[in-house]
Amino acid sequence: MRDQRPTNTARRKKRYEEQLMRGITTPPCVLCIEAHHTAGAHHDSQLKAHVCQKHHRAIHEQILRAEISLTFEPDRNKRIAMALRSAAVYDRERADAMDRWAAWLYAPTFLQLQQ
Repeated sequence: MRDQRPTNTARRKKRYEEQLMRGITTPPCVLCIEAHHTAGAHHDSQLKAHVCQKHHRAIHEQILRAEISLTFEPDRNKRIAMALRSAAVYDRERADAMDRWAAWLYAPTFLQLQQ
């Protein structure tokens, strides 16, 4: 996915790094779980996935890079389109994770067959 607004992305990243340096924000721990509105809270407030703060920020950043509006859209068709696009960003991350897990399961079997 190409970054549609690299200047805004760089600005957000810089601001976050400055906050980390000043101790305003802290890195997430394993127990820092947040509800992520996978379709956007203003598009579907009931669809949620629980992720750690680190991954919540990362997914949110990808949504912003894709120029998916997270503000309320009065036009129902546009709102559904934004919800689908936002959910797709989360689902791509989830699919990549499942692919990694499958590779972990497959790797030992594959190595045993080679011996």
